[in-house]
Amino acid sequence: MPDRQTGFVKLTDLLRERSRDKKTVRFVSEISTGRSFTYGDFFELVQERARSMKMFGLKTGDKVGLIYKNSIEFMAGFFAVLENDAVVIPVNGALKEREMAYVFQDSDLKYVLTEPGAGSVDRAGCVVRECMLSENVRFAQIGNQQGTAEDGGDLEEGTAIILYTSGSTGKAKGVMLTHENLMCEMDNIIKAHKLTEQDRVLCVLPWFHINGLVITMLTPLLAGHEMIVAEKFSQSRFWNWIDAYQITWFSGVPTIYTYLLAGTDRNLHKTLRFARSASSSLPVKVLEAFEERYQVPVIESYGMTEGGSQLTSNPLPPEVRKPGSVGLPYGLEMRIVNENGEICLEGEEGEVQFCGGSITGGYYRKRQETKDAFDGKWLKTGDVGYADGDGYLFLSGRKKELINRSGEKFSPREIEEILYQCKGIKMAAAIGVPDEIHGEEAVAFCVLAEGACIGEKEILEFCRKSLVEYKIPREILFVDELPVGGNGKVQRLKLKDVYNARRVK
Repeated sequence: MPDRQTGFVKLTDLLRERSRDKKTVRFVSEISTGRSFTYGDFFELVQERARSMKMFGLKTGDKVGLIYKNSIEFMAGFFAVLENDAVVIPVNGALKEREMAYVFQDSDLKYVLTEPGAGSVDRAGCVVRECMLSENVRFAQIGNQQGTAEDGGDLEEGTAIILYTSGSTGKAKGVMLTHENLMCEMDNIIKAHKLTEQDRVLCVLPWFHINGLVITMLTPLLAGHEMIVAEKFSQSRFWNWIDAYQITWFSGVPTIYTYLLAGTDRNLHKTLRFARSASSSLPVKVLEAFEERYQVPVIESYGMTEGGSQLTSNPLPPEVRKPGSVGLPYGLEMRIVNENGEICLEGEEGEVQFCGGSITGGYYRKRQETKDAFDGKWLKTGDVGYADGDGYLFLSGRKKELINRSGEKFSPREIEEILYQCKGIKMAAAIGVPDEIHGEEAVAFCVLAEGACIGEKEILEFCRKSLVEYKIPREILFVDELPVGGNGKVQRLKLKDVYNARRVK
């Protein structure tokens, strides 16, 4: 059945249609090599790769790990796998051997597409045989993979990709997303951001993560506009790229905005019509500082892998954007429920839930986790928030991240918002740690700006001006950097490990 929103059955059908309608129109340009492909030429490259994979033995339903930097070759491999009715599993190449082996086994992965000399792949799985699809593209068969899940769970019909969650609350889980899920989501993003054929996106987020993959790699295909591909974000080159390629939009994460504000550039980049932030909450102070300096609206959005990427987004000007809010749902239904499962009133906090065409059918080989993630048709995000009178969503934190001090529960973000306003602090994150008297106490980790000279006492005094006593951190810990995952989120569990290690010393 064709997707009810886009009219296409599969992503490869969409690519085929674009190659006919926009055959000679430039589709993708690669910064590192200077290569460019039209829609027609890119489609031919995909067909060539697909034929080679099939000759090597790739069959319908096989799982293929895609472990490659952002590039035209990543894109060609992605669509070539789908052209063979196989399933793509984008994997972070920076994973350690143990982490990568887990993904290989849990997903029943059979092949990997990667760069030559990728030793981590060889150590994570037994390479049976391999071939070179081109000078820089290695296609290898992995043997003896046995799934680790004990409770079964079948592959959902029409699955295009399986993306593994960051595992911040436990072992990574493979989120199944169908062609229909993805095309519904692409359509939602286009409507939220009013994308047109005249737009041009700069891709700087990694494509092994849902934000980069769906927002900046797949959606431009449906919108029919050009992509400019960077291997990764570069603070020193970013604004040159924006101007040289006349970029109209990009998607970032809060850390990118923090780095850009730390730079000296203060030019107005006139082709840029909006900047997008997602993956974790953007401090209001950072949003306001970026908009003031560059006169470009920052569109804060909210999403998760299980939702296909974007769940809500602030609208573009001249519609109302609300700092601190992650906006309105596009193409999805949203509800907020309390601990008794009752619908929350306006302004009342509860768990945020969604249903709609982009929502996953579940986790691969994990029936119990899938069951636990849903309340009927509603995806339980695990995020706590409230909606105002206009329906805008405000997030407070995650259920498992809330700090509970003597029964007073609050979000780490409340502390972080204040810390980001303190002059001299570049980045900040708060967590709850065990306390014999109060159950939990808050501690905060701070990365100081270059040349800053500020101590724990000054920071705590600053916090006391804006926070009730029980929310003030018990301790400020200074670190050189915060542990950030590939999705741009601060990994709070790792911060707890850092805290525990310091207590042992």
